[in-house]
Amino acid sequence: MEPVSPTTRYRPVSGLAVAAAVMGMLSSLAIATPLLWTLPLLGIALAIAGLAEVTRSGAEKVGRAAALLGLALSVGFGAQAVTAALVSRKITEGRVRAVASMWLDALRENRLADAQSMLSPHLLPPPTADEPAIGSLPAVMAIRGCGVVDRRAVWSTGPEENTGDQWGVRVRLSPCADGGAVEVRLQLEPAIVNEPKQRVERWTISQIDLGP
Repeated sequence: MEPVSPTTRYRPVSGLAVAAAVMGMLSSLAIATPLLWTLPLLGIALAIAGLAEVTRSGAEKVGRAAALLGLALSVGFGAQAVTAALVSRKITEGRVRAVASMWLDALRENRLADAQSMLSPHLLPPPTADEPAIGSLPAVMAIRGCGVVDRRAVWSTGPEENTGDQWGVRVRLSPCADGGAVEVRLQLEPAIVNEPKQRVERWTISQIDLGP
């Protein structure tokens, strides 16, 4: 007569562990936008709670593998989302600084038509008979009156809080012809332009103000 094997007691799967695994998979959406960065955080919290539930002494539930999977996915996608956002910000900062520098170069070289093409139309006053409309803007007059300078600082102040896509840039020229300095605040915004073979992102200057 064969011995009867003891009956294995059923242990249910932890709902927290399953929820952690599901949230870990949903955490991939955080790569698309920072608005969904809460998903990896929630996944990590659920995974920790699930692990605590299934590993404590006398635990009545199983699901350690599901909790670990959710933890790994949430941490991985969360780290990837933050890294992608930092890289994207760095690239954008480089672009807006480059646009501001190109605009300053055009003014310095008296290529007013080129400089004017980088401005939003709403900034331009009526043109005069002597030069393009850009020449009468106070900030442009101050920059052109500064003369040849030894130091030109151009730095990004980051995205504007109230406008989203628009970015701020600061410019400081010194020393000017009178020994002082000129400081200008620029605001730039992106637009998608249809080129002959592709669509490209082009930044234009939407606001110019004198002062720090």
